[in-house]
Amino acid sequence: MLKQTIIDRYIGKEILFSWFAVFIVLTMIISGSTLGNLFSQAADGSLPNNVVLTLLFNATLRFSVQLIPISLFIGALFAFGRLYKDSEMVSLFACGVTYKALYKPLFILAVPMALVAALANFMMVPALKHEYYALEAAVADNVDITGVTAGRFTASKGDNPSIFFIESKDKHGKMRQTFLHQSDQSKRSSIETSAVASYYLDDNGRRFMLFEDGLRYEGEPGDGDYQAIEYKKHGVYIEDNESVRVRTKRDEIPTAVLWASDKVSHRAELQWRMAIPVVILILAFITVPFSHTSPRKGRFTKMGPAIIVYIIYSNLLIVALSWMEKGKTPAWLGLWWVHLLFIVLGLVLLMKQTRFHKRFLNAS
Repeated sequence: MLKQTIIDRYIGKEILFSWFAVFIVLTMIISGSTLGNLFSQAADGSLPNNVVLTLLFNATLRFSVQLIPISLFIGALFAFGRLYKDSEMVSLFACGVTYKALYKPLFILAVPMALVAALANFMMVPALKHEYYALEAAVADNVDITGVTAGRFTASKGDNPSIFFIESKDKHGKMRQTFLHQSDQSKRSSIETSAVASYYLDDNGRRFMLFEDGLRYEGEPGDGDYQAIEYKKHGVYIEDNESVRVRTKRDEIPTAVLWASDKVSHRAELQWRMAIPVVILILAFITVPFSHTSPRKGRFTKMGPAIIVYIIYSNLLIVALSWMEKGKTPAWLGLWWVHLLFIVLGLVLLMKQTRFHKRFLNAS
């Protein structure tokens, strides 16, 4: 078991608390933005209300994995920045603590985070993506009656769409003053109006609406042979459209399938999934020399440059992924040249802070 000193525990605790605070704040920001977007779609009738929380939970889990690298980077910079600001880092260096000693508590946290991120990115995220795309396709194929917004006309998808309108809906699912228009392939249409309606599934899972105290008008537009039927109760079958989603997206493919595949696109996706744990470790390596600052400048001095570094890193990975897919770079090089570039950056910063070049010149 790795033995920790008092200094290791002290610095590790600072980094852990700072990381957790940053991670929670970023997660709340992303979740709030996602929830606002979902509520907007639900309000205009394009998204059923009963899937909002499911989509929010799915998106929050996926985004939380992507937030680990940037939250650890910023959190560690906060922690080290506080130590520099309060001159504690000066005292540590005066007592013989080296940059090497600062890496120990940081990597005690970074390595487990990288392992967790790797497992999540290889196993959990593809499954969540598959669930998200399946639900998205189901919503796109049909507008569920339970998701119809009161006071708005809503149309289902397909060649023969159904048009719904309800004046109000109570918490038990009862719909008041309803309107339903349907048409078949022979251009014959039917209109249902009723005081009360409810939604249900039969034993075979087919969708029906039960209209009560209503009227049914049936005929072909332009002809005078419309029939009007007054009824006490009447069930109407809501046609289900076959799903248009037949193509599996790359980011939902199980990792085991990617490992066994020789396709360039699959190899690119596999390297993309490896990127997050690798980025966590490389940013942790960069953090120690990058966090160096004067006590006069404060703990937040490096926040702007840190965000710029992360944005450049992320965008270069996207560019490298595109180049690999298009065959501009060989598969063995893939995204690794971007990681190597930032390892070199970390080494340059570390040598600059430790004055390695001066000691090398003096020794020679």
